[in-house]
Amino acid sequence: MLTTSEVFGDTATMDLHLDEVFRLLTEKSRGSIRRDESMAIHTTFRVGGPADLFIVPEDEEDLQLILAVLAEYAVPLKLLGNGSNVLVADRGIRGAVIRLTPQFAQIVREGHTLQIGAGAKLARVVQAALTEGLSGLESTMGIPGTIGGALVMNAGTDSGSISDLVEMTTCLTPNGEQVVFTGDQLSYGYRQSALQGSHFIVLSTRLSLHPGDQDTIHAKMTRLEEKRTSRQPTRCHTAGSTFKNPHDIAAGKLLDRAGCKGYRIGGAEVSGLHANFIIAQPGATATDIRQLALWMQQCVFEQFEYALEMEIELLGEWTGWDAFAAPEHT
Repeated sequence: MLTTSEVFGDTATMDLHLDEVFRLLTEKSRGSIRRDESMAIHTTFRVGGPADLFIVPEDEEDLQLILAVLAEYAVPLKLLGNGSNVLVADRGIRGAVIRLTPQFAQIVREGHTLQIGAGAKLARVVQAALTEGLSGLESTMGIPGTIGGALVMNAGTDSGSISDLVEMTTCLTPNGEQVVFTGDQLSYGYRQSALQGSHFIVLSTRLSLHPGDQDTIHAKMTRLEEKRTSRQPTRCHTAGSTFKNPHDIAAGKLLDRAGCKGYRIGGAEVSGLHANFIIAQPGATATDIRQLALWMQQCVFEQFEYALEMEIELLGEWTGWDAFAAPEHT
């Protein structure tokens, strides 16, 4: 995707176009349109600079109008779910950020399936399945984020992934046209799908579940939640796992063996509970977090020759960030 500077060439022209888009959307859209919105309040790391435009559409018709205006002015856009699994640069995001909530969060049972809006939080979907006596989503217990984000990155645990359940997913093209994909068409793999890096906006999905005993489902959810909270930091500012697991070993084990736990750069600290989690302490910056992640990658590669791949998605203007910082142990 082109950046705004690549489209418009200079900052002054860029800002003029964005001001005009903001004016048009404020007049025409029924949703919330904000200028220079801090992304720190919309991400689980609680860091990051402003987005030029932050847009919350009222409904699908409103979203189609918004997409038409953005396309007319060639404004790049990024869809944001619950703000987990992302790291926004301190310089922010040039272009528009769209968040599909709350009118895109419906959950409807259809036989043994759930039809779910992309803006629904995954935790709410899991609870809805329990209420309906439908099993299959227990493995996603405790994963932060929305169903839309889960579909794009194929969220999951060692017990299963969301792709195991997808029947079909409805998306919008940048031109506002609906397209429907089956689960197979989305080419799911480990923490990846054909939706990543695409211009499609996920609207909803249908998940195939199966009837189960509520007490049994609840007991499994409780076991998985207890396992998660005993092994991962849960009541602090993180974005989930920092790195994807290599095919033959967990990233957390490699980072632990490399001695990364407890090290920090600025306000970013490697969790002492799970080495694949970075905690953003008060005063942390996005640059602190990225520098620490780079150091963690280097430690593992130098000691074990594994090249860890980031699971956290980097968003925004990262040019010129300083990659040379030495960590200290807390």
